Amino acid sequence: MPGLTPAQSSGGGKKQTTESDNPKAVFVNAALGMSWQLAVVVLLPIIGGYELDQHTKTSPLFTLVGFIVAGIAACLIVWKTLIQYTPHDPKNGGKT
Repeated sequence: MPGLTPAQSSGGGKKQTTESDNPKAVFVNAALGMSWQLAVVVLLPIIGGYELDQHTKTSPLFTLVGFIVAGIAACLIVWKTLIQYTPHDPKNGGKT
């Protein structure tokens, strides 16, 4: 391996940390990933519902449907992120 000292290439010296070893990095990664997804799944249905209401003159109907769809989608995004970043222990039935 070019650029490594003998101690690094032979496995001696400090242990190299990965992103999964640093809880702050994992949290920031999860928060950033979840935040843009939430922005999309909340804004698109609400804005789309509002625009449909303006076009069809059915004032609160499609906006309310957009709010409901946005709420369900937001819950699913949070659930998916929670499952993805929760450690699983196969010896304990999947619980930590």
